[in-house]
Amino acid sequence: MLIAEPGTRLLLVRHGETGWNAEHRVQGHLDVPLSERGIEQARRLAAWTEETLDAVYTSDLQRCRTTAEILAGKATPVHVEPRVREADFGEFQGLTSAEIEARYPAAFHAWRADALRNRPPGGETLEALQERCMAALRDLLPRHPGQTVAVVAHGGPVRVMVCGLLGMPLEVYPRLRVENTSVCRILFSPRGPILAGYNDTSHLRASAALPGFSAFEEK
Repeated sequence: MLIAEPGTRLLLVRHGETGWNAEHRVQGHLDVPLSERGIEQARRLAAWTEETLDAVYTSDLQRCRTTAEILAGKATPVHVEPRVREADFGEFQGLTSAEIEARYPAAFHAWRADALRNRPPGGETLEALQERCMAALRDLLPRHPGQTVAVVAHGGPVRVMVCGLLGMPLEVYPRLRVENTSVCRILFSPRGPILAGYNDTSHLRASAALPGFSAFEEK
């Protein structure tokens, strides 16, 4: 069963940078705002985006909501979709990698060795994250047949949605890079979803707003 009508276009967008991204501090469900650089990244994304967006959906956390509102401008409706919120990282939330390693050495090293089978204490599994994110896509995409829809989410949700849409195993998850305000383009054809672009940060290439990579798990 197709998740969307052929001709539908999906943009998966990661939020702009936060101060905690720059510190490589785990955010998860904690509601951290965009930094000034993150706001500038979102503005550059909005100015650069060539697609006419018919709808924008966003995680309920403010780093995504602010990015989505800037991207959408005044003409495009923004809908809050809590199911594309970042994974719950349990006891690791609010901590840097050095702090996690000091407090939870065994759990930290197991997580780094195999994030699919080892999640942070009290945290959410990748399977659970993917299940709720894909459920959101199955609900929202049929509302926009043949249209262009942006979903502004987080690094983890973008990666699990790409795996789910393309039929890739979650073992691929740690090898997918997702930078702040990057765009992943999915085109829906009669044969299913087609990856048309991934981790596109062209809007930041000539800008001091381009950060070093700040997705936590690959650092």
